Amino acid sequence: MSYHAENGHEFVGLRVRFTGDMQVVYDTLAGKRTILGIKSKATNRGEIDEALREGIASKNVFTGLVNALSSRSIEVEYVD
Repeated sequence: MSYHAENGHEFVGLRVRFTGDMQVVYDTLAGKRTILGIKSKATNRGEIDEALREGIASKNVFTGLVNALSSRSIEVEYVD
């Protein structure tokens, strides 16, 4: 699941690593990329999808995304 902002300048998506670990990727047209690792493999993907949709619809996409994940009690950590 992945989404682009209406202006086409920002992207959010979920990727699943071969280990089963899930990561949320946030990218901007300017080249800024932030990866958030989902701490629990048991996290419901439907809830992550809802958070991605809510975040991409926000005026400030990254802040909206982090708030949407937090409001669903989805714990994340910043990945290098």
